[in-house]
Amino acid sequence: MSVPAAWPSSPAKLTLEAWSQGCMIGALIIMIGITLANMRRGVMLHKLILIELLLAMPNGFFTFFDPPTWGWYLSSTVIFLIISWNLHNVIAWMKNKPFLSKRNNAIYIGSIILVQPYWVLEIYANFTYFNTPNTHLFSSTRPLEAVCRDPWWIFTAINLFWNIKYRYEFKPLEIIRISPRFGLLLLSMSLSIIFIIVDLLSVTPVIPIGVINPFWKFAFIFKCFTDTIVLDDFKTALDKLSRYKMEQNYPLPFSRPGSQIQNQMPRPGGDVFHDRCYRESVSVTVEHLEAGGDSIISAPTRVKGFPNAGLLGRAPP
Repeated sequence: MSVPAAWPSSPAKLTLEAWSQGCMIGALIIMIGITLANMRRGVMLHKLILIELLLAMPNGFFTFFDPPTWGWYLSSTVIFLIISWNLHNVIAWMKNKPFLSKRNNAIYIGSIILVQPYWVLEIYANFTYFNTPNTHLFSSTRPLEAVCRDPWWIFTAINLFWNIKYRYEFKPLEIIRISPRFGLLLLSMSLSIIFIIVDLLSVTPVIPIGVINPFWKFAFIFKCFTDTIVLDDFKTALDKLSRYKMEQNYPLPFSRPGSQIQNQMPRPGGDVFHDRCYRESVSVTVEHLEAGGDSIISAPTRVKGFPNAGLLGRAPP
């Protein structure tokens, strides 16, 4: 049976929780539509992003129910939410994988596996908090939630910023100018980390809001937003931006439209035509031998070029 004390104690808290749930569900629906519109068939990373979004949706409806149903519904749907959180870390690993060595990749994904026992305990603690009088366990495990959920994401964000600055040599304003989409991705990353920190402080005496707060939802929205803005891995996206930057700074003749090249080519005038004919006329003498029966016919000797001819073949005056 749901514990009345676990229910938001004031209309203001209940309104805040309902508003944050509506914000999360609305954002997830929009991101699902964007993902479906941009995903490519057969790409596993795109499918995982879609599954991540779908798994998180059921947990955003528990305020529609009254006790005791709301406690059972909340504790049941939190299982899918936790799966979505861990799937997000796997997606972050897949997007960050090209930048990591084989050893670092093993540490990254191995550490995600090592924290899974905590999530089993968290599911049980969540159930006891919202459905039994025992509230002490969840109050103890909830502050550890961000520690077991977000370090991989923070590392991914820091590693991406490092590669942008030192490997690809992009400046912040430069990458925003070249690709506003990528600038929006970096902004979403930064906002998600800010809300992660606020969520961690809100379940401690620093900001005593309580275990039910909207900040983890905002952090999750911006984390999912980064997955949706750029569906491919970060290296693929940055390589495209790097090639675009190179083409803008060092354009090749064949990379421009044919009409532009044709317009820039000089039209042959009378002087140019004369120079071409003159260069041909001052070439080295060539003896043409043709077989005419039993005799050999020699072509007339052509005039040799002047030894001191200039660059265009003309003799200096």
